[in-house]
Amino acid sequence: MKSICVTILAVLSSAPALTAFARPDPTVERVRAIAERAEVIEDIVGMAGVDQALRTAMLDATSKLPPEQRDAIMKPAGALIDTQDRLHTQRLKAIIAAHGWPKISETSRRTSAAAVTLANHSSDLAFQRQVLALIEPLVATHEALPDDYATLYDRLATVDKRPQRYGTQGTTCKDGKYAVPTDLEAPEGLEARRSAVGLQPMAEYLAALDQMYGTCVPPDDRP
Repeated sequence: MKSICVTILAVLSSAPALTAFARPDPTVERVRAIAERAEVIEDIVGMAGVDQALRTAMLDATSKLPPEQRDAIMKPAGALIDTQDRLHTQRLKAIIAAHGWPKISETSRRTSAAAVTLANHSSDLAFQRQVLALIEPLVATHEALPDDYATLYDRLATVDKRPQRYGTQGTTCKDGKYAVPTDLEAPEGLEARRSAVGLQPMAEYLAALDQMYGTCVPPDDRP
């Protein structure tokens, strides 16, 4: 009798309906997780949309202007952006405190990247360090994007007066063009490190900066 029961259980456990019940489909579970975080996703992506709209509006108006005219616009516009950045920092802090970091599997790549963008533009260094510590282990499990980690790592490195690892911050200026930063960790390995985290080659990055910001001005020549 016992062997018959064991056989029946073995057959039932292999049935599609029972297997599906015992092991929820991963796609369904991911959709469920995303739906449960709909408000979080909307908040983070919405804030990032405002963040980018503000900066795009300023750069579109100033990138083709001569430096002296550009500064007259960027200073007051930058002050307004700083105010908005502080509001975003407070909202993002509250979201993380309540829901944890927005992992890719529970939100989306766009949401995770948007959260890092907001953190990058925060003036709260303690918060930036918190975010870097949160996303570092998540990169290995594909729950955060490696290029986002690289950008925030470099930003804090420049604040701490340490060499950048990926060359994403504090470029130099030569003949009105953006150039490779001088504060690099092992410069000979820069391109390999950038490629490993999904960043574009340095030459393409610098060309994009020229297009985005216009003619650069060496720090010593700025008013």
